[in-house]
This record gives sequence, structure tokens and C-alpha cells, in this order.
Amino acid sequence: MPSIVSRAARIAGRVAPYAAVPFVLSLLAVQKVSSATGASDVAFSLKFALPADVATLWTVVDPPAGGAAVQSSVPLVAVPVFLVVEAAVVAGFLGGVRDAYRGDRPDFVAAASDHWVSVLGVRVVQFVVFVGLGALLVTGGLFGVVVGFPLFILLGYLLWGAPYLVVLRNSDALTAIAESVELASVGDRYLWFSVGYALVVAAASVPASLLVSTGGIAGVVVGAAAVAYPALVGSAAATIVVDETAELVASRGA
Repeated sequence: MPSIVSRAARIAGRVAPYAAVPFVLSLLAVQKVSSATGASDVAFSLKFALPADVATLWTVVDPPAGGAAVQSSVPLVAVPVFLVVEAAVVAGFLGGVRDAYRGDRPDFVAAASDHWVSVLGVRVVQFVVFVGLGALLVTGGLFGVVVGFPLFILLGYLLWGAPYLVVLRNSDALTAIAESVELASVGDRYLWFSVGYALVVAAASVPASLLVSTGGIAGVVVGAAAVAYPALVGSAAATIVVDETAELVASRGA
């Protein structure tokens, strides 16, 4: 049986232009691009990340921070607009990957139109949860680290499948979140995929952080381009895992 990676690579090949999405999103994170290009020292970092719906350069690299603050890639007043636009982009991107996975003709616009509201609902929940946890980590001292860090990992693991379930199962936001928690609780393949994804990100983060911290704007552009197609393959692999795990859970409940 073909491996998940080989199957995902074939799916990604059917929607290769979709690699433009993570590339563009990487460059639109203006504050992160500014922090990276303004760094004066060489930065070496090791970063782990759970599966993302659309991974970008900043999934792999944390730009140098100028202080202890929760950073957003957009000004705070623009967050609602950003969330709406990003939800539409994520819905179109994942919908196209889903279509390629099923052997259908990818339709970015139709998927965005069908699913952006539900993806937005998931995004709002994720935004509120993780900004709150980020604030706890920054301001909570030792208690914030001891409590907030494990919660950050646990909730990230429980929630990452929700956007995929929106497009794969046509679920609304709350249903997709509940289904994501259920799939994460099943363990085995879903868990090991999450661990494997985190390890791949960690391996990529070392050279990527050196490139971004030393290459200026050119380093950011090259890094964004280097991450773009693997990000598409990663989303295709996550689509396979989420869909097949959901089928397994459904069959057990039948």
C-alpha cells in the first residue's frame, strides 16, 4: 500500500498551483517579515508545530521578537477582516486539495464560497483560545508556563483537524470542532501523523531559521518559496489522515 507521503505527493501534483497560497500568505505576514528582515543577529532556532491547514514559512520559523508581547501578523483593528479573508482562502485551498484527493476537478472559488463561514467559525475559536493561552504564557510567570504550555499543545492537537472536517464532511464550525476532538481521541495513526509532522517541521526549522535571519528580504522570499510546495504536500497528507480516521470512527459507530 502506498505511503501517506507518496499519496499526498500525487494529490499535490494535481493542484500544484495551490502552492502559491502558502507562499503568498508567508509574505503577507507583514509584521513577521519586518521582524525577520530587521534582525541584526544570526538566529538559530528549533521549532515544533502540529499540522496546519495552510502551513507557511512562519509555521517553520519564529521571527526574532523585539519584546515580550503577543504578536499578530496584522494590526489588531484589522484582525476581523484578516480572519474573514483568511477563512475564505483556507476554505478554497483545502477544498481544492479535497477535490484532488477525491479525483474531482479542483474548484477553489466554489470551495471558498461553500465553506468560508464554517472555517471562519473555527478560526475565531482558535484565535480566541490561542491568543488567550499566549497571554497566559507571557504574563503568567511560572504558573503560566506550567499550565499554559501543556494546554497549548493539547488544544492544538485537539483542534487542528477542524478546518479539514469542514470541507471533508461539510460540517459547521461547532460540529467540526467536536469531530476533531473525537478523531484526536482515537489515537494511533492520527497521533503519529501529528508527531511526525512536528518532527519534520523541527528538522526544517534549523536551516530555515538561519536563512531567514541572515538573508534579509531575499532570505524570507526564498524561505517562503522553499516551504510552499512541502506545505501543500503536508495539507494533502493531513487530508488523507483526517478523512480516513473519520471513516474509521464512523464505521465503529455504525
